[in-house]
Amino acid sequence: MRARTVRHFGIDNPSESGDIDICSCRYLYVYTYRYLDICIPNNIGVFDMRLAITNLKGGTGKTTTAVHLAAGLGRRRRTLLIDADPQRSATEWVFLMGDSCPFALVTDGEPDLHRRLADVVRGYDHVVIDTPPGYESIVRSAVLSATDILIPIAPSIMDINRLRPTLELIASLERLNAPSIRLLLTKVRGNTRTGRLARETLETTLGMPVVAAEIPLMEAYVTGFGLVPPEGHRYGAVLDELLKAEVAA
Repeated sequence: MRARTVRHFGIDNPSESGDIDICSCRYLYVYTYRYLDICIPNNIGVFDMRLAITNLKGGTGKTTTAVHLAAGLGRRRRTLLIDADPQRSATEWVFLMGDSCPFALVTDGEPDLHRRLADVVRGYDHVVIDTPPGYESIVRSAVLSATDILIPIAPSIMDINRLRPTLELIASLERLNAPSIRLLLTKVRGNTRTGRLARETLETTLGMPVVAAEIPLMEAYVTGFGLVPPEGHRYGAVLDELLKAEVAA
């Protein structure tokens, strides 16, 4: 199959000519209702943020966080979301959004992503990586690819107790790459002690930096799958905080 100029999710990009292995999950997937196109961005750009959304525990809201933040970044500058989760939830979400999606997508769940990152992110300013639970080799590659790591975590004792493997994996790679690390409280019930106690435990007891903004437990984040994330609101506050921290660094 030959690559050609295509429009993918509202962004026009001329692709490079050449043979492409459509069985490989290492190229930009461009979905339409009738066919599948594949192209590779051909402009090399300097990306400002490579943000990995990680937590080895499942059910913490990683994909929701990745898609919302990628949408927010995509409204600012050219942004690429890398779906590194074999479950491909982010890929399905983007497919359902179609041309309204404000960012581009690559589906790449290979454990050597960090070795090919320069080619994969060519032409983009910001990169967000959605990682799977449990797949340490994939998460390790994402950590090695990142300038920033955001760890979504629910405010429960079980979730806090299961945070250790993720932190240990990140720490084991510190000599190779030392990204900034922040935690994001998700699925927070309003007006309860749970969120306050979780933040106090993470910040005071464990000494971890926690984003000031929190993501509440809302049905909208469940029913919003496949829809274009709205601008601003809760994840907008998270993104503003991350970008301010990036500028300050």
